[in-house]
Amino acid sequence: METLFYHSIPILWENENEGILIEEISNLTEEWVSYEQIIDVLMSDLYVNINFLVGPSMTSIDFASTHYQTLIDSARTTFTDTGKQVISFTEALPYLLIDQMAEPFQEELISLILKECRSDEDLLREILTFFQCNLNVSVAAKELHMHRNSLQYRLDKFFDKTGIDLREFHQAFTVYLTILVNMHREN
Repeated sequence: METLFYHSIPILWENENEGILIEEISNLTEEWVSYEQIIDVLMSDLYVNINFLVGPSMTSIDFASTHYQTLIDSARTTFTDTGKQVISFTEALPYLLIDQMAEPFQEELISLILKECRSDEDLLREILTFFQCNLNVSVAAKELHMHRNSLQYRLDKFFDKTGIDLREFHQAFTVYLTILVNMHREN
């Protein structure tokens, strides 16, 4: 670990398979470690499957115990619901919110927001890719191996069926959260 971080890294072990790395940033000019870049190296060297939930930076240890337990619980919830190996706490937040939702509310949300599109798995996958590409139609179309106009047509089709404009942040976030709820319920 020291060769990857250039200094000693304390690890607080939860059990023999789970722990938290404590990365201390001593000054603002020090570079942040890219966990996406080092995870493949670690997994190939150690022959194990590794996941990283990158927690928020703390400036005080006053609530360290609470933060520690929150991160452990958040990691367990998040990695169950995502296929990602590295996720930041801010990226994990929608999954944590979904975990707190009662099932009747989840079903109501899916019915009210996705309407008849709830069963169109291809459309939902395309919309999710559109969100993952930061609402950029060109990048999402390339990721989906489809023409930009075809993806735009599909997004317009969603608007026609639901009345929700995916180009507006609040509406897009609501649909994003609802698609994640729908995926969570299927698993």
